[in-house]
Amino acid sequence: MNSIEQGYFVFTMMPSLRCSLNCPHCYLTLDQRRNSPIMTLADLEVVLHKVDDYYAQKRPGKPKVVVFYWYGGEPTEMGLSWFLGAFKLIDAIFTQAKGYEIRHDILTSLLNIEDDWLKVFHTYGRGQFQTSFDGLMRGKGYVKKWDKRVRQATADGLRVSTISVVNHELFKDGPVAILDYLTDLGIQEASFLPFMLNEQNKGDKYEKFAPPMSEYSKFMIELTEHWIELMVAGKNPPMIGQMAFILSRQKLPMEANIAGQTMFLLPDGDFVLPDYKDGWLEFMQPFGNILKQSFEEVLTSRERRAYIRRQYTRNLNQECVTCARKSNCIMEFWKENRPGDDCFGAKRYVDWLMSNGQIKHLVDDSLIMAS
Repeated sequence: MNSIEQGYFVFTMMPSLRCSLNCPHCYLTLDQRRNSPIMTLADLEVVLHKVDDYYAQKRPGKPKVVVFYWYGGEPTEMGLSWFLGAFKLIDAIFTQAKGYEIRHDILTSLLNIEDDWLKVFHTYGRGQFQTSFDGLMRGKGYVKKWDKRVRQATADGLRVSTISVVNHELFKDGPVAILDYLTDLGIQEASFLPFMLNEQNKGDKYEKFAPPMSEYSKFMIELTEHWIELMVAGKNPPMIGQMAFILSRQKLPMEANIAGQTMFLLPDGDFVLPDYKDGWLEFMQPFGNILKQSFEEVLTSRERRAYIRRQYTRNLNQECVTCARKSNCIMEFWKENRPGDDCFGAKRYVDWLMSNGQIKHLVDDSLIMAS
């Protein structure tokens, strides 16, 4: 199952965009972060029933996986009672009797949450959660408080994964020190994303913090080299998310490396995905509104069909169409490449990884396929 239509839906939940932080890479405006509405539970129930109605018609009784990826903003700022109400609705609608397998992955900055959230991660998050780690890009005070909260969570028996936007502050520490630090924290998986240009960070913030893709690939190669060293030494470093993704995609059909499995739900009911204009300037492309349309109408909208075609054709990038790595690179959402730089799929890193003879002896296939 490699698409929503085939019964695999990474349901990226953004029913609120609220966040009290001011991260340089953020794609949200200050007003969105401070004053976003919160989708009501009544509206959420409508959304969930429409998704269920679609699968009842298209895949009755067949297996279906819905991964609720709680994103944002800072999702926990919606409040614990809202979340518990949402979980109750999801449990009632997406039942095992209908063939559903449900998962919850929650991304949080971790800074301002109460201890009761740890119980939520245990109960609904399958004993794990994901948190942002961007080095000193957000300041020393942030990192100190974050470190304390992560250690509290791991001491409570939770599995913690990190997601980092690779930036010049991470470069100052270097990949070796970063991986050693995350290993010491007991992080289970660490993902490292390229720093993307958007309307909010273009200009000073992007120029200050965003490295070119050639430097990103160099960082990832050095990071993975150190990961190998730690593994050989009998240590337990976190799985590198991009490594797991690249290795897993080579075992799957071509369509597994396009954005056919996910859509983002916004507070007003719009379903969107990141798209690009003027080269690689990111914006959110709407496909339709689930509160006003059926789920099938959103999936089959002219906008989404055009978007999926663009993914299949790799944005008609000549270097991507002819590339042997196009089905297992990290492009994620296809866009133009920056002239004179490594591509946004990080081909130099992918080539290095695929030619490394040690990796296959150190990576558990069951772990990368589940990653």
